[in-house]
Amino acid sequence: MKFCSLTVRNCHLHRKLSTQSGFTLIETMIVVAIIGILAAITILTYNQYIVEAKSNSCLAEAKNYGNNVFYELNDQDNSSLPIAPVISACETITNATGWTPSTQQKIVAVAKAPSNVRIECDIPNGTPCVVLP
Repeated sequence: MKFCSLTVRNCHLHRKLSTQSGFTLIETMIVVAIIGILAAITILTYNQYIVEAKSNSCLAEAKNYGNNVFYELNDQDNSSLPIAPVISACETITNATGWTPSTQQKIVAVAKAPSNVRIECDIPNGTPCVVLP
């Protein structure tokens, strides 16, 4: 046993503090609970960002295709017609191949899961695109 030259009370505290090592079970459980709560909040927020990102990327793809179709139908060269869409961010996009200015309609795109939002681009009215739930 170590010799303690301090007062008796301080010597007792010194021995007690020096022999304790590690964490108690309660302290460890509190830390695990806090980490679990933070992880749950983070996962929910991450999933919401994924849905929003997929919707926005499909919206951008539909707008791009809608603008190309609008341009091809309304340019001065009567021989150009719209081509088929190149689909990457959307599940489906309406194919405007063969449309003419008199047969144009809305372009409908559906985003990939988990979003599954529906996007409509109104080609006859200048391609405003609207996201529908």
